[in-house]
Amino acid sequence: MIESSEIELLPAVIKGKSDWREFRSFRLPNGVTCTVVHDKESKTTAMSCAVAVGAAADPREMSGLAHFCEHMCFLGSEKYPGENEYKKYLSSHGGRSNASTSLHLTTYKFDVLAPYAEDAIDLFSNFFIAPLFTLSGTSREVQAVDSENSKNLVSDGRRRLQIIKALADPNHYYSKFTTGNALT
Repeated sequence: MIESSEIELLPAVIKGKSDWREFRSFRLPNGVTCTVVHDKESKTTAMSCAVAVGAAADPREMSGLAHFCEHMCFLGSEKYPGENEYKKYLSSHGGRSNASTSLHLTTYKFDVLAPYAEDAIDLFSNFFIAPLFTLSGTSREVQAVDSENSKNLVSDGRRRLQIIKALADPNHYYSKFTTGNALT
C-alpha cells in the first residue's frame, strides 16, 4: 500500500469557468502521473493509462511490436488469468474499453458503471503489474494486428500517411512501418 506521504500532489488543473467537475493530479512513487476527475453528474467511472512508449521505439526488424503489446495487455494478468475476463466484466456492467498506439504513447482506457469501478480498476491495473503473454494469445493477436493492417491498406488516409513516411529520412523513426503485420 502506498502511503499518502509518498504521493506528490501536482499543480491544479486549469479548467474552464463552466466546468463543474473536480480535478486532482498527483505523481505516484513509481513516476506514474495520475489525474482524477470527479463528476457528480456521471453514472460511470472512466480510467485511462498512457504508457510513454510507442511505435517509434520499435526495433526496425520488429515493426508493430508496441502495437502488438497493446493488444496482449488486455489478455489477462497473473491475478486475473482469464483471457476475456476484463472485457466480460466491463460489458456485463455497462462498460467498454479501447487502446491505441501512437509514435510515442500507448494509451489504454475504459469506462464502467460507477458501482463496478473498483473491481474494474483492479482488473485494469493488473495488466501493467503482471501481464500474461500466453502462447495462444500471441498467435491470435498476431492475426488481429495483421487484420488491422489489411484494413488499413485500403484507407486513403493511411495511404497518404505511407507516402509521407516514404519521403522521410529512412534513418528517422518516422519512416518506420508502425502497425505491424503477420510477417513483422
